[in-house]
Amino acid sequence: MPSSGCARTLLCSLLLLGSNALAEGPTGDTPEVPRPTPPLTGMPTRRLNLDHFIGGGVNPTVAEYKVRISQTQRLGQSEDLLWRDTFLGLGGQVRLNPCYTAVGPMVNWQPIAVFNLKALVDAYGFFGTAGMLQSFRSPLDEFSDAVQRANSEAQNTYGTTGWHAMLQPTLQAQVGPIAIQNVVTLDYFNIRLRGGDTLWYDAGQDTLIPGRGLVLTEEVNLVYLAGPLTLGATFRYLLPFYDEENFRPGEDVKAANNSNMRLGALVAYTFHDGGYSSFNHPTAFLTATWHMSHRYRTGQETSQAIPFVGLGFAFQQDFVF
Repeated sequence: MPSSGCARTLLCSLLLLGSNALAEGPTGDTPEVPRPTPPLTGMPTRRLNLDHFIGGGVNPTVAEYKVRISQTQRLGQSEDLLWRDTFLGLGGQVRLNPCYTAVGPMVNWQPIAVFNLKALVDAYGFFGTAGMLQSFRSPLDEFSDAVQRANSEAQNTYGTTGWHAMLQPTLQAQVGPIAIQNVVTLDYFNIRLRGGDTLWYDAGQDTLIPGRGLVLTEEVNLVYLAGPLTLGATFRYLLPFYDEENFRPGEDVKAANNSNMRLGALVAYTFHDGGYSSFNHPTAFLTATWHMSHRYRTGQETSQAIPFVGLGFAFQQDFVF
């Protein structure tokens, strides 16, 4: 049975599906961290919410600060578990990392406790720093860490601009201390690439992304909520969509497989539950996920035994009015 917004709205997200790259690589969208959020039962009718996140990881290397700002309106007063934690949030998101910045408007809608929908559009500005941006002509091109290091040393990176849109429906439920969340993310990127290049490497997605095209991500998180401690397992599958214009003439469009899959564990600890206050739910997290499939990280370049490891910290601010 679902409970108050899944009693803590389950996991804030996964963190590092796509943060942003440090010295050895670019990146894409930010995933988030499993961390408890305040029960929505008894939430104020209106509030201004700031959700801060800072984190980083290795294999691939990523780092990012993100803040989401929204005015949240409670939609109803029902005490039924399915309907009492419904809300609409309107606001925006700012992301900053060593490679680029992104900013744009966001909508967060929860019409029923078991379903949440986020949508956003943001503008990207790439600095041409920290090994990013690197672009490629074909999905069949090599984009290993060694290739990217060589491109960085040869200063074969550049700054550019673009925009991105995201639609993210989430199904979530909780029975006692066990919570499950299924997150589907559809991203559309429109990035200005140089020359005849049609793809770019994003460390958050850890693959080649179409300069103009779609990426689909499926995440499943299963967690045990033990007071301030959250323990669980996480799974992610990512699939970029290519079309004929992404390939060189004569290349086999069916030969490219740049999808990837990760499976692993997560742990988060919330130090303080301040309710709806100006500083609440400071949470530290750690996640370790192993590459089940990847073009380079299952033994081809990096041992499959080496996981992606992410560390981070998040907190919220709420201003009731």
